[in-house]
Amino acid sequence: MSTIQTKNNTVTPVSAFIAILTWFALILQFYLSMTAYLAKGRTLGGSLVEFFSYFTIQCNILTAIGLTAVAVIGFYKGFFSRPGVLTAIAVYISIVCLVYNIVLRGTVHPVGWGRVADELLHAVCPPLFVLFWVIYVPKQNINWKDAFSWLWYPFFYLIYVLIRGSLSALYPYFFLNVVTLGYPKVFVNITLLMLVFLAFCMLYVFIVRLITKRTAA
Repeated sequence: MSTIQTKNNTVTPVSAFIAILTWFALILQFYLSMTAYLAKGRTLGGSLVEFFSYFTIQCNILTAIGLTAVAVIGFYKGFFSRPGVLTAIAVYISIVCLVYNIVLRGTVHPVGWGRVADELLHAVCPPLFVLFWVIYVPKQNINWKDAFSWLWYPFFYLIYVLIRGSLSALYPYFFLNVVTLGYPKVFVNITLLMLVFLAFCMLYVFIVRLITKRTAA
């Protein structure tokens, strides 16, 4: 059996496994977070907005949807199973993993099931998705211009955070907190974040070119 045939035979169970693991982590975190928010007297609507305002949650949802789409219908047959979309998601989830483990890990100390959900969403599922991308996702039609289109999602997310924060004084991450840092410092942080996103977009396209060149050789 050739390597390509082996990949085709394993892509469905592998994508399904990682999807199930990611959905489990998201559902667990949703239950824990909503229980905690409501116990503090938060409204249901406010609790939902708070939960889904985290970039970590949004990106893990994207990975779960993408993996589910691949497992159910295969590559190319839906928006979230397009290789370009899956590559963009790989960029986002890579940054989630790195920022949390380098910048944020020391600021939170979950225990029990909270620790399980936290590790799955930040240190287990993201690397598994990236590994899935490296091994399985087709890469022939991904090029440099795609890298710039992948910046729109983080850009609009950051705009959303600022608008929501100006209305509620609530910010999902300390480095975006205008109340404590002020707009000048936050704008510097946003600029640095966008440069990091651009660098990772370019890095992934570079990896694509290396892989496709090696495959063609």
